[in-house]
Amino acid sequence: MNPEYEKSEGPGWWIMALLVISLVLGLALLLLVGCQPLSPSVRSVEEVPFEMVKVASDQILMVTGDRSYRVLLNIPEQLPENEEFTVSGTVFDSDGPVSDEVRVHFDAGMPQHGHGLAIDVDTERSVKGEFLTPGVRFHMKGRWLLTVDIAEGPHFERARAWVSVK
Repeated sequence: MNPEYEKSEGPGWWIMALLVISLVLGLALLLLVGCQPLSPSVRSVEEVPFEMVKVASDQILMVTGDRSYRVLLNIPEQLPENEEFTVSGTVFDSDGPVSDEVRVHFDAGMPQHGHGLAIDVDTERSVKGEFLTPGVRFHMKGRWLLTVDIAEGPHFERARAWVSVK
């Protein structure tokens, strides 16, 4: 007794052909589009649409996601654990330091642990794109994600960089 489906001329080979074609097209698209370079953020930046500045060992140059701003962050090269220090920096756009109306906020966190700084910090603006955030304290060792939020009217961008507290 032979099953009837063995004799049928159903669409089985069409389904397999469509599956193979879609897999090949999907892989081709992934190779063309999916392998874009990551945007650099830690201690050096390539292909920045601004004039490059020299970055000292105690500075981090970050670029916002839309690449409208760059942030030169002054932060200790050897980050202290459980000691307060001050983070300062300067925000630039394509014309140079941003105006005093631009709002800037610094923050940090450990996403892999689900927490940020133990004490909220306030960012104070200064002249010529500069800002100051006193009272930053990394209360534990590990990787910290630094975040600088920049808001100019309704326009909002964020720059991020990873640092390690050892």
